[in-house]
Amino acid sequence: MKIGDAFRSFAQRVLEAAGKGGLPKLEQKKLDHLLSRTGKRNTILAKGILTALDAGGATKSDIAKLSGLLAAANERILDERTPFTSREKTELTDIFRRAYIPRKTTGWFSSHIDELLAEQIKDEITAGRATGVPKKLKA
Repeated sequence: MKIGDAFRSFAQRVLEAAGKGGLPKLEQKKLDHLLSRTGKRNTILAKGILTALDAGGATKSDIAKLSGLLAAANERILDERTPFTSREKTELTDIFRRAYIPRKTTGWFSSHIDELLAEQIKDEITAGRATGVPKKLKA
């Protein structure tokens, strides 16, 4: 699955439901624009995080561990306020530290990750990790 496919599929379902629910065309366009921006943001963040890990020398086991942490966070995000336990935050800090990612970034990531971003990063990891900033997508 290409990065962004899961999100684009989700966005399409939301727009179809909004149309069936009677949302006016102007409001549908606004919703489409908002979802499009969110999708681009998630794609850039996912690629940026993995590029930073790769450039910092993160090992394959670090990347696999990050994928596992994201999968666990995905399960927890809807039910709890924080996606990561304190033990998992420590593991994230260790992974990011080995990749020379600043502690402040680690703290932001562990407290602000959302379900869609976690899914994007997990998909990118399992798809073979393309590095670099994504190309501009044609809408």
